[in-house]
Amino acid sequence: MEKVLVIGLGMVGYEIVKKYFETGEYKISIASRSENGFFKGVLDKHLLDVINEQKVQELISELNPDFVINTAAMTNVDLCESEKELAYKSNALSVEYIGKACKETGSKLCHISTDYVFDGEKGNYVETDPINPINYYGFTKAEGERLLNAIEYDNKSIVRISTPYGFSPVKLNFFTWVLETLKSEKPINIVTDQYTTSTNLSDLSDFMLKIQKNNLSGIIHFGGSEKLSRYEFALKISEKYNLNDKLINPVKSSELNWIAKRPKDTSLRTIYGVI
Repeated sequence: MEKVLVIGLGMVGYEIVKKYFETGEYKISIASRSENGFFKGVLDKHLLDVINEQKVQELISELNPDFVINTAAMTNVDLCESEKELAYKSNALSVEYIGKACKETGSKLCHISTDYVFDGEKGNYVETDPINPINYYGFTKAEGERLLNAIEYDNKSIVRISTPYGFSPVKLNFFTWVLETLKSEKPINIVTDQYTTSTNLSDLSDFMLKIQKNNLSGIIHFGGSEKLSRYEFALKISEKYNLNDKLINPVKSSELNWIAKRPKDTSLRTIYGVI
């Protein structure tokens, strides 16, 4: 039975652990900075602060996993602008620590990255397009990719995703936020000028299994097949669940009090035919 370590138990990590647990085919370990994020069905649980290089090395050395999935990240885009040192440690240096530890144990590593490494000027980005982040969150994620790629071992992959969504007991995402707000019959402001190819969490979890079984490596884009603005996505949610779309107010990004700039169109495509 192969050993799998999932680092980080936000909504992405939680869904991946759930998927692996349901297969019954793997010995699963989870590492999170907080016990609150622990998946109840998994017994091998570890507290881990990924910005502590020594602790990262010790844990991966102790567990000696066959496959490591790193979902840990500081994902609050505006907070990354005001807490830059912590953002860099969380999204860049931690990736290097995990990569080096995996190299020592010979573990295959899959690191989850983001569409925000792109500037959003052209959209429909493929893996070979140059990156050019326009906010600090995107910069730190790009740095994480750079630092990981600088480690000389081939047994690694970077999966860029776009606005992950789905039902999650861990935290709200765009989908659940819109759904719950509309169910509460409260008005909501949604931008019309930001486009993504949102990533379904369940589909992403299935893809992790594919990466492991087929030993895929390199940079891979994984998003939805349809490019939608946030506003268009919200309308689809209201239609599917028969909710009042009159509560959805279309606005421009410039009308919102965001600290960090948001790229206009970070829709993802792939040259590998896996999306």
